[in-house]
Amino acid sequence: MNRTGKIQQRIYLSRKGENTIEFEHEVLRIPLSVGEETSFEIIIHNHGEPSHLHFSLSEEIEDMVMLLQDNVYVIEEEKIAAIARLPKAYTGSVPEPGEISVSTGYGAVKESFLVEIVPQPLKRGRKVVKEPKDKKREIIAAPAVRNRKLQHLTVTVGLASLFMLSFGMVSISPHSFLFAIIASSIFLSIVIYNI
Repeated sequence: MNRTGKIQQRIYLSRKGENTIEFEHEVLRIPLSVGEETSFEIIIHNHGEPSHLHFSLSEEIEDMVMLLQDNVYVIEEEKIAAIARLPKAYTGSVPEPGEISVSTGYGAVKESFLVEIVPQPLKRGRKVVKEPKDKKREIIAAPAVRNRKLQHLTVTVGLASLFMLSFGMVSISPHSFLFAIIASSIFLSIVIYNI
C-alpha cells in the first residue's frame, strides 16, 4: 500500500539494464472480506526505450483478480487498473497465493510477483464482527425461516381439516356431489401448496 491507503504495485522496467523487470513488492497483499472487491493499481516506470509489456495471471488467482488491460505499451509511465475480489466460495477457507507474470522483449524476459488475498472478518457498518472463541457454534434457524415453516404447517393442517370435513359430508349430505367437488378442490390445493 502507499501512503494514501491505496493498494499499488510499482514495476520498474529497464532500470538495471535493457528489458529488466523489478517490482516494488515481491508479495502484494490485498485484504478483503468474503464477497467484497477492491481496486488496485499497477504503475509501470520505464527507464529505457518504449516497450510492450504483457501481463498474465496464474490459475490460483484468475477467479479473484481482473486486470483491465493485459497488454500495454509503455513510453515513460503507465497505470493499469485492476480489481481483486474474494468470492463467497472462499467462505471459511484461505485462498492460495497466485502470481501476476509480466513479460517484455517479445517474451524474452519474464518476471512474476505474488498476489496474496488476505481474508478479513466481515464488517457490518463500522464494527468488525468476530465470533466468540469460547462459545460453541450452534446452527439456529433464522426467525423468518421458522415463521415461514410454522405458517406453512398451519395452512396445510387447516386445509387438511377442511378436506376431512368435506369428505365426511359426502356420505351424509343430500348435496354429496357438491361436497365431493369441494373435497377434491381442497385436496388439489393441499398438493399444489406443498409442492
